[in-house]
This record gives sequence, C-alpha cells and structure tokens, in this order.
Amino acid sequence: MTSTTTLCISHGEDADGLICATYMRLLKDAALILATYDELIDALKSVRPPVEEVYICDMNLRKDLIGEIERIRGFASMTLVDHHPTQEGILEQLREMGVTVIHDTRDCASVLLYDRYREELGRDAGRLAAYGAWADQFEDGPIATGLLREYDRQFTQLEALMLAYALTRDQTPEFRGPIVEGLSGLDYPHRISGVYETALAHLEEMAEIVEVLPKICERLNVMAYCETPDGKPIGTVAGLIVDAIGTKVGLCYVVKDDGRVNISLRSRRGLDYHLGEITREIAERVGGFGGGHKRASGASIPHSSLDQFIQGFADRL
Repeated sequence: MTSTTTLCISHGEDADGLICATYMRLLKDAALILATYDELIDALKSVRPPVEEVYICDMNLRKDLIGEIERIRGFASMTLVDHHPTQEGILEQLREMGVTVIHDTRDCASVLLYDRYREELGRDAGRLAAYGAWADQFEDGPIATGLLREYDRQFTQLEALMLAYALTRDQTPEFRGPIVEGLSGLDYPHRISGVYETALAHLEEMAEIVEVLPKICERLNVMAYCETPDGKPIGTVAGLIVDAIGTKVGLCYVVKDDGRVNISLRSRRGLDYHLGEITREIAERVGGFGGGHKRASGASIPHSSLDQFIQGFADRL
C-alpha cells in the first residue's frame, strides 16, 4: 500500500527522473508526483499533512520556489536529490532550512540516489541507475564510471536508450505509471509493455525529423534553431539539429497555449561553454527561467522575448 506520509516529487519527462521515483517507491513505498518544470510549483503547493517527508528528485530548484519549500518544512522533512547547476546561494539556503541536500553536477540524479542507498537497494537495482546514466548522458560521472563496470556495457546502454526513446515519445501518465511499476519489479525496459514498440516508433520519428530540419532551420553564428515541427519533442529536435545541420548548438522551441515559450538546447561534446549557465542567465534577463547542464539545457520565457533570447544566446557563443 502506497504511503500517505512519504511523497516523492520527481522529474517526469525522462528516464533519470522516473528511475529516481522508482527508487523512492522501492525504499519508502512513496506516493509519487511526476512533474514537469512548469508543473513543479503546483506540485509543491499540493503538499499538505499528513505528509511527513518529501523527496524532490532530478528537479532544479529556483528562488521563486523557496517560499513553498519553507512552508512544507513547517510540517515535513525534505530531501533534494539533484545534479543540475543551481542558482548561487540556493543550496546553502536549503541547508539552512534543514533540507537534506544530495547534489553533484558530475553524476545524474538516479546515480546519486542509488549511491546513497546502495546497501538498501541492492546490486540488481543498480542496473536502473546505469540506465539513468546512459539515458542522461552522464556515463562519465565519477560514480557512474564505476557503476557501469558492474554490468554489460552494450546491454545496459541499449536498454537505457530504449527506455529514453519510449519516454520521449509518450509522456502521458497512462504510459509512465506502468513503466515505474515495471522498473520497481526490476524488469528490463524492453519487457515492459509498450516500451519496445514506442521506442521503435520514436526512432523512425527521429529519422523523419533529420530529413526535414535542413528545410526549416535558421543558422545564426555557430548555432541553428527552429520551431518544433508538428509538435515533436523539443529536446529531441534540438539534439538532431546539431546532427542534421552540422552546427555546434541546436535550439528548438514550442509556443505554449499560455503565451509562454519552452526552449531546449543541445550542443556537441568538447565545447568550452556551459549551456545551462548561459541559458539561466539569458532566460532571467528576458523575464523567464532556465538552466541545465553543460551540453543540454532548457528555458521557459515570455513569447515576446523569444527573438531577444535567441540573439542573446548566439552572441554568447
């Protein structure tokens, strides 16, 4: 029976976040909220007694969320497990409020969580963290490097990519819920209902996107950008822009019904600049928020600021 006193709010859009949620189900039988960044504030506002402990996993906390964190700390313990570069002073502020912070930008969140509870979870559950490392492209992290030696490299990589592709194509609760249940039973992703077929459909979709991108992308300095074609996942498209156009950075955006724009950026390996830091700086300058990792980042900004964001980003590269 799912706990009424333990809650996990985890990133629901990728394998790393879902694996964190799976670990919290295994460790605490926690109730789960799988959230996007747009949904995070409402997820926090929904937390009320009798909840006594809250885990926030694979979510980059912003200054505008601190008030809700402080409110929840009035009746519940809190733990943050994350690997995103965070606004200056946020982690220190959380620690001062009594939040347990498990944070390292060098490994993905599921690897950090597994490493903290390795003894309780056991070796077989470590395979899930290996999936998270591959799917989030953090296979070179200091913890992940040792962890991946424990398992067959190609087998875990293929399972991880299949899981990542399936979750990218179908992010509905009806699809994600059974995946968490399957992973909680330590099932291999390809054996979880719908994962193989959905991943294969996403692979074909990626091939089609690569074929259309040269026709719709605009180049600006060392990056290229476009609005997402036919509602395709913007993170996928941003990565494929680098492939199809041969540029260093790809940017893809989607205009939301509420008048905001969600943006994803991806870059080649081996570049000096840090996409997450640049994204956060420019997004805040134009009235939005954003951040991420060295080679993958995202932002949410007002639609009226889109051109300013794109030009500002290109000027920084």
